Amino acid sequence: MKNNIKLLIDKYGQFIKFCIVGVTNTGISLLVYALLLKFNVHYLAASTISYFAGIVNGYIFSSSFVFKEKTNYVQALKFLGVYLSSLLINLAFLYILVDILHISKFLAQVIVTGFNVVYNYLLNKFWTFKR
Repeated sequence: MKNNIKLLIDKYGQFIKFCIVGVTNTGISLLVYALLLKFNVHYLAASTISYFAGIVNGYIFSSSFVFKEKTNYVQALKFLGVYLSSLLINLAFLYILVDILHISKFLAQVIVTGFNVVYNYLLNKFWTFKR
């Protein structure tokens, strides 16, 4: 049993760490999003603002905890590029889910977030923090 767990951690440890950081960022983002909706901020603006709330935290912990890289200017720009492209995808899917498919604003954000986790991990692993 211990060997199986160690093998899983060795094989998927980086992704598990990425998910831990992601859960923290998602929690921050969803909390900010929910609060902004309570104050009647338009859902697309709320999503944009809440998304930026997690980016700084995400970069710091992704570089030091997940990918174990020293931060640098080029890497920070790549990270920002990944998350800005992810934000655009997020807003497009959010619009489709809310305005076209009439899914609740909060549930739609949760659905889109699931897609973005995989998208962000793959781009960050193979581009931003590529050794």
